[in-house]
Amino acid sequence: MWGNPAGGRSRTTEGGTALATDVKKHSTIAAGEAPKRDALAKALLSISDVVPTANATEQAQIVDALAGGDFPVSAARPLATTRGDARPLHQIEVSRGGVFVPTSGVLSFATKTAADNWASANGSLLSPGDQCVIGAGQYLWDGTAWRRPVEVEPGVSPTSFVFMQMGTSVMNVDGNGNGMNIGFYRPFPNGVLSTVVTDGDAGGGGALRGVINPTKNGFTALWAAGAAGLRRANWVAVGF
Repeated sequence: MWGNPAGGRSRTTEGGTALATDVKKHSTIAAGEAPKRDALAKALLSISDVVPTANATEQAQIVDALAGGDFPVSAARPLATTRGDARPLHQIEVSRGGVFVPTSGVLSFATKTAADNWASANGSLLSPGDQCVIGAGQYLWDGTAWRRPVEVEPGVSPTSFVFMQMGTSVMNVDGNGNGMNIGFYRPFPNGVLSTVVTDGDAGGGGALRGVINPTKNGFTALWAAGAAGLRRANWVAVGF
């Protein structure tokens, strides 16, 4: 990752005269100024074209080279490149917040861990609904994590589908068997249809009485009185 310089340097010609800026924000020769090689070179360098690069290493090298001149890469002057080793439909990338991101809006990672690490370091660049590809799978950013979307046939309402979650929860319960409030890994879109809970410690001295307060976010498992202490519950939930 590279830093964004805070503001650009003064832009001057060989004779010390400030370069003018045209309507497209390119540095140009001021009215009445005699053309000079340095002024022309700076005018060309100020053009925000798409720079061909082989990979991220070359991108960083160009950023470093521009940092020492009149037009450093910054939020006000981002750098656009084509990256030769990127996926063919996503090779145009632009600098944002110290990293390059594809203008297609679809990030690419080799592993889920790499995607999570990138999101942790660059969360300010992400908005809910942003996409990434991990291997051959597509994921969406929900505001807190990358999630694998459910494929739905065109014209079929998402509420026509049911989803299943399962897990094991270990929690302390009191002498009345209360205290095991289980949250689903991810809330169901609309609601929960059924929840089945079994004792995860067979013969462990506790007995499950049932489930209360089921919602799309979770439920409460009730244990028999006298089951105080750590209890393990295996559960399966079906929602829509």
